[in-house]
Amino acid sequence: MKFCKKWITHLGVLTIIVSLPADAQSGEGKIVSYHAENSFAVVGGMGINLVRSSQIVDYINSVALYSQRVNDWGTAVDFFGGVEFPVSNGWGIKLEESYLFQSYSFIDNSGASATFDFFYSVNAPSVIIQKVITGKGYFVKLGAGGGYRIGNVTQKISTFGLQNDYVTTGGGIKVEIVGQTAFDDHFYGYIGGQMGEEILGKLAISKQQYLDPAGRSPQSISLRYFYAGLRFGVIYFI
Repeated sequence: MKFCKKWITHLGVLTIIVSLPADAQSGEGKIVSYHAENSFAVVGGMGINLVRSSQIVDYINSVALYSQRVNDWGTAVDFFGGVEFPVSNGWGIKLEESYLFQSYSFIDNSGASATFDFFYSVNAPSVIIQKVITGKGYFVKLGAGGGYRIGNVTQKISTFGLQNDYVTTGGGIKVEIVGQTAFDDHFYGYIGGQMGEEILGKLAISKQQYLDPAGRSPQSISLRYFYAGLRFGVIYFI
C-alpha cells in the first residue's frame, strides 16, 4: 500500500502538469498557440488502476488468516510505451506495450504462521484503433483494441524459503479516451482513462502442476481480471 500511495502522489503532480493550457505567454508578451496536426508520435507514461481478479482474490482468501483477507478490488500500477501513426487526419493506429503488476503479503491460516508474498504481472502488447479529434493545441482520441497477453505469478513462502513461479497466456481487450495538450509544436502532455478485461488462462508451472487453492479444483484458478484506471505521460510528435 505504501508503494501505491507514493505513485498516486506522483500521478497527482502529473495531473497538474498535463492540465496546463496549450496557449501560453511567450517571453515577448505574445500569446503562443500551437496547431494540432495528427502525425507519427512516440508516447510513454504510467497509470494507476482498480483491478478485480476474483479467482486470485478467492485463492488468497482461502489461504490467508481471516484478519488479512483482501478485497475484491485492488490497486495496480502499469507502465506503458508505444507509437502512434495516422491513417488519416481523423483516424490513427497505436501500437502499445504495457506492464501491469500487483502484489500481496499475508500470513497463512494453517497454524504454521508462514508469511506469503504473492506477486503477479502481465505484459500486454496491444493494437488500438483511434478516432482522432483535433483542435487548437490539443487532441482527443477515442480508442479500442486488444492483443496477446503473458502473465506471471511468483508466490514466495518466506518462512520456509520456498518459491513457485507460474505462467499463463491469453488475450485481452480494452477501450480508452485520451487527451493530449501541447507544450510546444511537438511535445504534448498525455492524460487518459482506460478500461478493459484480460482473459488469461490457468496458472501453471507445467501442464501437470497448477496453482492449487487449498483443495479446490486447480483448473478453476486463472489470472483473468477486469480493470479501469487513469494514465499520465508525455507524447512527442515527429
